[in-house]
Amino acid sequence: MRLAVVIASYNHAQYLPFAIESVLGQTRKADRFLVIDDGSKDDSVEVIRAYADRGVELVVQENAGAHATWNRCIETVAEDCDLVSILNSDDIYAPERFERCLPQFEQPDARAMVCTGLKMIGPENEDLAPDESRAKWLRAAWAIGKADGITTWEWMAMCNWAVTSSNIIARCDYLRENPFRPYRFNHDYFCLSGAALRDQIALIDEVLLEYRVHPQNNINTDPAPLLKEMLRMHLDLYAHFAGELEADPAVRSRFYDYMRAAEHGISSFHPGLFQLLLAQLAAANSDEASREKLVAGLDETRIAELHDYPNKALVNQWDGETPPQLSLALAEKYEAERAARREAEVEKKAWRELARRRLVLLKSRGASLARALGGGKNQLTDDGKTAREKLDHLNSALGSEERESRD
Repeated sequence: MRLAVVIASYNHAQYLPFAIESVLGQTRKADRFLVIDDGSKDDSVEVIRAYADRGVELVVQENAGAHATWNRCIETVAEDCDLVSILNSDDIYAPERFERCLPQFEQPDARAMVCTGLKMIGPENEDLAPDESRAKWLRAAWAIGKADGITTWEWMAMCNWAVTSSNIIARCDYLRENPFRPYRFNHDYFCLSGAALRDQIALIDEVLLEYRVHPQNNINTDPAPLLKEMLRMHLDLYAHFAGELEADPAVRSRFYDYMRAAEHGISSFHPGLFQLLLAQLAAANSDEASREKLVAGLDETRIAELHDYPNKALVNQWDGETPPQLSLALAEKYEAERAARREAEVEKKAWRELARRRLVLLKSRGASLARALGGGKNQLTDDGKTAREKLDHLNSALGSEERESRD
């Protein structure tokens, strides 16, 4: 796999040599190294140009913002690279970062993204003091991830433990399909949350990144702008995942876990204000009839949760003494097992229907003739991971061929 490194540079002339040298000094070299300067007002461009003879490509543009610059970087390197590693112009890679991370993309169950452990450093490359607020937050964030049974998506809901876009190595096609959004603070958090909700983050629990804390990157001490952007980000997650939530029970399950965990995290997400916004959205964008139609439109044939009471396990697994809500962990385990059984039954039915449909096609003289004449090529393909995906693809292929024959 070809790996590209991209840096979005903006007014970090004093830190750029550390960032660039950390890429050039990797034990596994990058196949391409692109820096886009986003309208810096300091000497950043001159610093970058000094590395031209070492293979560092430079593009200079008018200021467009971090999200737009990252998206342009990714679109550019995706032309000839499979993977992209993002680095902010003030951060530093450990020398073995690529050597340790890239094998993850060659695994049979490879995820779209890899993140690692990290540490925070100050303006002079010094480790932050243990009692510095950012350092304490990072230790707290990674302590959450060591809790028994916590998932990647629950952990991400409670805090952006990956911290920064510099901690992203990903498939180019994934980031092209899920570009960075125009946030001031959270373009990395939205991207990372989306990948976690799709179970597409692999973690290497080693410190392979140094994240620099300095006055220019500190979040405004007034919490209001960050709190508002966190609320906006979560509304955007709902909108972005609407289709996947309806179609994929596994994504729905992770999303339930994510939002429940978000209420107990150490991020700047305020669950009370989020409920306020949901109430305002419901009041502003629908009347009573529309809300009734929305609920009635939930497809009972595809949404298994509609066929069971949501918290029945709290009573069924009650020991008769402990308050039922305190038995939540046991109840959730019970519910997870029941959900897995329901999903397995759905898969079993899909396999049976898929086998039946394929047998009919194999026996059909018309279908055999069509394949012999070069048509029907999609009828017996094996696209899709699950039986339900394969069946959906087969139905789609048959529908497409029927439309082509009518045309």
